[in-house]
Order: sequence, then structure tokens, then C-alpha cells
Amino acid sequence: MMRTRTQYIPIEEAEADMVLGAPAVVSQHGIVRYSLPIGHVLTEDNLHQLKAHQAEFVFIATPDTRSDEQVAVDAALAARRTMEIFAGADLSDPTMAYLFDQVLAYRSA
Repeated sequence: MMRTRTQYIPIEEAEADMVLGAPAVVSQHGIVRYSLPIGHVLTEDNLHQLKAHQAEFVFIATPDTRSDEQVAVDAALAARRTMEIFAGADLSDPTMAYLFDQVLAYRSA
């Protein structure tokens, strides 16, 4: 199984043949107007529809060609930077600890 790397990109940068790393859901007033499932390969029509429904970003998955060693180095750098960002935070607070975990997971992807 090929390792992938995910990232949010502006809809203007999205291209046909990109793969969604998370569902793309556009809603208005709590009503889903347009959605595509995780793993969906984007088409020109999908991109047109997303733009027409005023989507701003999509979460895409791309092949991760980094070596295992580089992945480890990048993860360590992300962890160190996240610790710097949260240096003054009270991580015993459950809400702050949850935020820290989410930021760390996002930055390590």
C-alpha cells in the first residue's frame, strides 16, 4: 500500500485527477448542497460544481515519496515546532490538550 500525504489546498489550486483525502462537503444553513466521498478522483465537472457551490478548500491526498527516514525527521520537526507554539499553554486543560493533539496530528501529516 502506497503511503500518502494530505493537505488542504484552495479550490483554485485543485486540479482534475487529484484524490480527495477527506470528504468534500458544501453546506448552506446546515443543508448539504454538494458532496464527494473520501478517495474520489476529482474531475473538471466536480471542480466546476465545487466552485459553483462556493467551496473554498479541498483536502487532497498525494503520494508520499519521502523515505522512512525523512518522514521521521519531518515528524520530529513538526513535534518540536508544535511544542514551541504551545510552550505557554496549560496542557493539563482537556480542551487545550485536545487542541494540541489536533495541531500535532495536522502538522505531522
